[in-house]
Amino acid sequence: MTPLFIHLTKMFPELQALEAVGVDGNSNINHVVAKIGPEFYTKIIGFHPHLNMEYSILCQKIRHDLTYSDACNKEQLVQEIKDALKMAELLEYLNLHYLIVPREVRRLRNHKKMYRELLTDIAGIAFTPETNVLEVDVGWSLSQLIREDTGASNWYRILLSRTNRILNAFVAIEVTSEAFALFMARANVYLSPFLAYLGWCFFIPRLSTNLFLLLKHLIPNPWMDDDERSIRWTNRLLAQLQRRWFELANDSLWCTVGLLNCFLLVGPLAPIGVYLTIGAFVLDVVIVSIRAYIELNRLHDLRKAYQEILNASEDEETRQQAKEFLNYIDNRIQFEHLRSGLAISGAVAVVAAMCLTMPLLVACGPLMPFVGAVLLIMIWAAMYILTNQLEQYRPKDAVEKPSSSALSKLSLFAKPEPSPREPTVQQVDTVEMVSLNETELVTATGHRL
Repeated sequence: MTPLFIHLTKMFPELQALEAVGVDGNSNINHVVAKIGPEFYTKIIGFHPHLNMEYSILCQKIRHDLTYSDACNKEQLVQEIKDALKMAELLEYLNLHYLIVPREVRRLRNHKKMYRELLTDIAGIAFTPETNVLEVDVGWSLSQLIREDTGASNWYRILLSRTNRILNAFVAIEVTSEAFALFMARANVYLSPFLAYLGWCFFIPRLSTNLFLLLKHLIPNPWMDDDERSIRWTNRLLAQLQRRWFELANDSLWCTVGLLNCFLLVGPLAPIGVYLTIGAFVLDVVIVSIRAYIELNRLHDLRKAYQEILNASEDEETRQQAKEFLNYIDNRIQFEHLRSGLAISGAVAVVAAMCLTMPLLVACGPLMPFVGAVLLIMIWAAMYILTNQLEQYRPKDAVEKPSSSALSKLSLFAKPEPSPREPTVQQVDTVEMVSLNETELVTATGHRL
């Protein structure tokens, strides 16, 4: 038994049937997955982010081994692809009948197609076409479009707001001409209300979309799948919150603060709005920190499980596979540390800069607000550049078919080669899942940069 299924069957003994099924041309893994039963999926639905992460790291390892085929163990690679095929079947069934994520179902089916082609080329397994496959309508997703556009455009909304802040700060310290000061005074007549409304209207589409989808999968309704309806409402709520809690917390916070500053905390109450905004930025640091803790804790739990497998196993091959998997987990942890550290440090820096705009300091002169405005622009620029650079190292799990020359070395009739050395990971690779892992960094930091 491979370390992957040693870990999975230890947590969920029902998966022993999936581990035992053979992968050949006539095997019906999807039938085995369907027979496990709804009680199992009731338990596992709250564990789906962990399954996504473990599957992602397995795909990352397969991608690396296919890229550097000269240094990989062919038999081990074939077994990894078979395990990935079983995992893809399990996750496809979970997303099709219980989580109801058509995009993920289509992605996993593409993965399965690739795995079958690789097993045919490498191991000579001829697969029969799948039968009774339930079609999914992916189509055009308004909710996905809203989520993606909100994260991407948030950078520019913040840049507009902070540019206006620094221009007004220049006017306040009297380093501009009278003409420019007059221009800003006239522009603020229209720009200030626009930015005030934008501060809360911007988050309404994504907030309302996530609330609608949360209620859609929580409250039984005629269009709910029977399998999903069989899951307790608390389990359905947990599964949806695991995917949406960060966006819900972020958007509800800034939408509430924006509404209060726009309609209630105006005129003489405006100074209170500044303190409320600073408090919201402090809460934002807490939210981002909680998210980082959840993501890293999930990875450290996975690492602990594989370390226990390594320590307990007496089989040298199993120990070697566990060591290699630990190597990839460590690389993923390193990336998450960088990503989370950037998000948290950016949030803390914004809080420090916003503190310089407090009315108490404004009363002492316009210099401190000007410094705060400059810092906010500098933080935005630094975070934008660093985020884009970090994205270049974002792990990828898209398993791609290797070149014909590389594939020939792994094929059934390839000539045996000397025992290769253990591969090392030079750069992290990963996948963006639909779950909460899969939320982009721009969403995590965008509203404040």
